[in-house]
Amino acid sequence: MSGSPADRVAAFWRASLTRETVEAMADGMRRTRLVFGDRPICRVLAPLFLDAVVADRITSDARDVAAAFRSVRRAVEPGGAFQSILGIPPDEEALLACDRQGMEPDQIARIDGFVDDAGAWKTIEYNAESPGGIAFGDTLTSIFLDTPVGEAASARWNFRRFDGLLRTLNILKSAHLRRLGLAPSVACAPTIAVVDWATAPTRREFEICAERFTAEGCPSFVTQPSDLVFDGESLKDSTGRRIDVVYKRVLVKDLVRHGGAAHPLARALATGKVAVASGFGVHRLYRKEGYALLHHPDVVATLSADVRRTVERCVPWSALWGGPHGGANAPALRARALRDRERLVLKPTDDYGGHGVVLGWLVTPSEWEAALDRARSGPHLLQTRVAIPSAEWPMLEDGMTVERRFHADVNPYIWGGVDAEGFGARLAPGELLNVTAGGGSAVPVFVVEDATDPARV
Repeated sequence: MSGSPADRVAAFWRASLTRETVEAMADGMRRTRLVFGDRPICRVLAPLFLDAVVADRITSDARDVAAAFRSVRRAVEPGGAFQSILGIPPDEEALLACDRQGMEPDQIARIDGFVDDAGAWKTIEYNAESPGGIAFGDTLTSIFLDTPVGEAASARWNFRRFDGLLRTLNILKSAHLRRLGLAPSVACAPTIAVVDWATAPTRREFEICAERFTAEGCPSFVTQPSDLVFDGESLKDSTGRRIDVVYKRVLVKDLVRHGGAAHPLARALATGKVAVASGFGVHRLYRKEGYALLHHPDVVATLSADVRRTVERCVPWSALWGGPHGGANAPALRARALRDRERLVLKPTDDYGGHGVVLGWLVTPSEWEAALDRARSGPHLLQTRVAIPSAEWPMLEDGMTVERRFHADVNPYIWGGVDAEGFGARLAPGELLNVTAGGGSAVPVFVVEDATDPARV
């Protein structure tokens, strides 16, 4: 075999797929009930492989981008130079003000991006609020490795192991100790509630989180915001179970619609009776205005030279369009938006799941102009197109193993707002990658360290 270690192991994996392996994967996913809503979370039969040198470079870049978002956070918080740019209404601000935990709000986050054929990574979105995929990725990794092809590949190559659920648990325990004013090294076993709506399509992921946290000695369960009760001393669920830490998967926008600052979770947090991670302040960071601010001279001036170079290399040109702070009325920006349609993306700044995204190269000039005009009424982001690689992936169709072309993203996880470790990845047949949109697949990421026995590879 030739090529990089990742190329070699990928070729070996595909060549070694057998019916026994396919059945083992299917059995593992049935046993763990890996579904998103009513769809299997994974549709392909091979992981995404990354060379260690590429993974290390992406991780370093992600840490720098996370550092740049510290400057964005300061700029958009109350008293910051760009607080008004987000246009957060008073009821949302009142909810955000309930969080006085004194830690970076994005304790568990994900920076989404793409790796080109040369191994360079570019980021297009900061999924700071409620990043999915950590539990699914851990479970898929175990399933894929516990198959004949996984065992055979592990005998030839070293794969870097990443325990995302353990890192998540450690973040939650640290938040608990911070609330109590105890040192990070103190042993603790807080009761954890994973909080989101029962109808969320990621419900199974919440259950996997609670199962793992409980197995690690921290009693945990899944509940929804409407089942929380605060009596002034402790936060409980409707059955009376006391909660020390909330793993917040519910969106801040949903809490605003269901009680806001008067919600039991908000009141418990405001009075210091519970720890919450990630914090409410992620509502400011997930907004796509941050990508425009990463290029603003006032924010750039606060970055170190190394971080500035990383932002220049990894963050595509982005500009605000529409709303009171957008440049839709600026002749130069409009001219650029019309001229460069095939190289631009238009996306709402306050939405997720691919909703409202327009890819300029997939629409006609008149459709693009109409989209720009519609977007004038609300805040949007114009962003330079990033090359999205695609490749053939093995999957099972009608009992046969076939190859289908998918686009892939590579998304490093951020911990405590400052560190990066591990990756999530998604596949999609089109260039809009989001599991919510359907037709795609989650996929585990295997980082290939080296060959255990080069003579055998």
